[in-house]
Amino acid sequence: MTAVLRRSAVSVGFAALLLVLAIASGSHVLARQTAALFASGPAVLVVDLVMAAVVMGAAERLLGHLRTALVAVASTVLGVAAGFGLQAAGILVRGVWSQAPLGTVLLDPLIPAAGAVMAASAIAGPLWRRRIRVIGFTGLVAVLLSSDEPADACRLAAGVVGLVLGGLLARRLPRMTWRRSSHHEVRNLLAAVVGVTAVGPFVALTSRAGAGPLRPLGLLVRDPLPAARTVAARCADADAPGACARGVALLHASGPGAALMPVLLLAALLACAWGMQHGRRAAAVLAVALEALIAVLTAVAFGVLPAVRAALTGRPFDGPPLQTLLAILVPAVVAAVVLLHLRHFDVLPRRRTVRALGAAAAAVVVVGSAADIAVALLPGEFGGPIALITALRRLPERYAPVGFLHLAALGPTPVLQPAHLVDDWIGPLLWAVVLAGALVLRFDAADASVDGGRRLRSLLREGGPGSISWMATWPGGRTWFSEDGRNAIAFREVGGVAIALGEPVGVPDGRVDAARAFAAACVDRGLTPTFYAVSAAFGRRLTAAGRWSLVDVGEDAVVDPRGFAPSAEWTRDVRTAADRAARRGVSAVWTSWGGCSPNRRAQIVAMSEDRVAEGGPPELGFTLGGVDELRDPEVALMLAVDGEGRVLAATSWLPTWRKGVLVGWTLDLLRRSADATNGVLELLIASVVERARDDGLEFVSLGTSPPSTSGDRTDVLLDRLLDTVAEALEAGRGSSSPAAVKARFQPAAVPLVLAHPDSLALPATGVALTRAYLPHLTTKAAIRLVSAVR
Repeated sequence: MTAVLRRSAVSVGFAALLLVLAIASGSHVLARQTAALFASGPAVLVVDLVMAAVVMGAAERLLGHLRTALVAVASTVLGVAAGFGLQAAGILVRGVWSQAPLGTVLLDPLIPAAGAVMAASAIAGPLWRRRIRVIGFTGLVAVLLSSDEPADACRLAAGVVGLVLGGLLARRLPRMTWRRSSHHEVRNLLAAVVGVTAVGPFVALTSRAGAGPLRPLGLLVRDPLPAARTVAARCADADAPGACARGVALLHASGPGAALMPVLLLAALLACAWGMQHGRRAAAVLAVALEALIAVLTAVAFGVLPAVRAALTGRPFDGPPLQTLLAILVPAVVAAVVLLHLRHFDVLPRRRTVRALGAAAAAVVVVGSAADIAVALLPGEFGGPIALITALRRLPERYAPVGFLHLAALGPTPVLQPAHLVDDWIGPLLWAVVLAGALVLRFDAADASVDGGRRLRSLLREGGPGSISWMATWPGGRTWFSEDGRNAIAFREVGGVAIALGEPVGVPDGRVDAARAFAAACVDRGLTPTFYAVSAAFGRRLTAAGRWSLVDVGEDAVVDPRGFAPSAEWTRDVRTAADRAARRGVSAVWTSWGGCSPNRRAQIVAMSEDRVAEGGPPELGFTLGGVDELRDPEVALMLAVDGEGRVLAATSWLPTWRKGVLVGWTLDLLRRSADATNGVLELLIASVVERARDDGLEFVSLGTSPPSTSGDRTDVLLDRLLDTVAEALEAGRGSSSPAAVKARFQPAAVPLVLAHPDSLALPATGVALTRAYLPHLTTKAAIRLVSAVR
């Protein structure tokens, strides 16, 4: 506790000072403007102070004590001045979104916290720099547009001031260019943005006095129905029969289901954000649909209907055009951004799951609509007879958020209990199904069924030939099982080519027959079968069993751990480099993702993101995993950790099994921090080789390298494409010189080949392999790659 207070002395002291000032001024008991997510009162002040202390404390660890104090004061003074200036400008132009700051007691601890954390982002690494700025400014803007209280404008202005001050302190002004992100990070950022837009309407509602441009979104999900006492007062006024009749009609339309429906809608959007964070494409598509629906509902409720009603009555349309435009644009833009980045969501759902969810939603709509129409046609349910066309016309309102009703022309309203029950609950029932579907899509994946995953892992333990066999478990691919269930083949379907990853796993004597059966199944589906990165021995067995041709695609760098001994001459360079790192206090830690502390996990993710953001090689897929693949409990990690607990380098290792016995490890992910000590990679690899030697394993694979010769390649385009892919795969390991590090271990070069049945399909196969490794390749990058190859 003492160490925490010492590291965050300015933040804690600043929070304590604000608390003393609040008590001295009496503002802690006044109805004051504060963070829009909370109500006013003493409890809110305590929450705000704790949040400010935590946020500023994190910033203080990067900025230091003096710079944190300077940034906090400067951003507060300039932010409040700029915020009040924005509010005053809004008043001058008669903006309905502007709230007058005069007479407001403003003591908001989050204003200096916003400035400090944005300043600290300039000093943070690329990963947290982007996260702080994207998520931070998205939240600040969303709160401002949703509530627009004086503190909201001041927080946003303080954040901008802090961003500029941080750039000056770091001597690196913020650039407008967007740094490249990993697929993992793109998913996290988009999920955060979708989550913020789901929370925004609630912010607009809980704001005590705000009237932000996004307040229409809040009105869509609020319950605008009048209280019974209000309706009674209207009906007591003999001069307002129309208001009395409408109030009674609104009361008849009210109910718990109507209030629950918008909550279910926004909860479904939050569930979509959760699924997006885990790479679920179906969740991203559903989020796009929901965001688009919110934009359409806002346009209809606050644009189309008021304009139509004004045209019919001859009255001028007095709706707020700026509010309506912004409230429509925000969800529409979010939907467009997610749609443009769908390629980053690789995990596809099972078709039967999509069909089941679609059938459930359709059944709820059909049955609910039929019940609503049937009840409407019953005599007395609505106090009088209703025509069929009237019952059909009022049906869409049953599925729209209840806020839609306060601007809609109310039709017949239920009087008896059956009509009340049906009217109130068919909408929430549909949105409950949507919410359940969003939660199901979070866990469902076409390549990760429980039964298929267990069968595949069981066969991998029986026999996973080659060093890349465990990659069959990675998401994004599909699995084919032989009829007898003794073998399985992991493959990717790209551009009409079925690319099998490695050899069939399972019983050794059935692998060739399984390959032939798989090829026949592919031909029946109109696909070209291809076996990628298989051993030359297996390739020759295929050619002997049918019309298959072989192409060299790479060499597996394999180290025999039994020869890695201190007395061996060839280990001298490796041990010299490893000893150099060890003398500087760096130790090798053998663990797994589940065994890492949250702090170590965050450092591994940051190293991976830094490599991509700082202009490293693009993220590859297929046979090169990333952070997502580390979560498998079967995957091991070897970390280089210094005396202060910092992770300087990280490597991941995939297992290979034979008859239930572990026989080897294969290097997959390799990351090294920019300030890592020389020799850390040699230390990690040497530690794994020594561990494999002590455990009696047969091999340690350092990954695939480009072939030393092109072999017997007859297609020039395929030749160049495969060489380009192999070189990108080598660079994609994450080290500046992976080949040089591997060479110190003097690995044996085991040839890997591509087996294909049709030479005419070779160019298409080469393009399919390129797309398999670079599934997120943009059109511009694809044109650049093809130009380079030609």
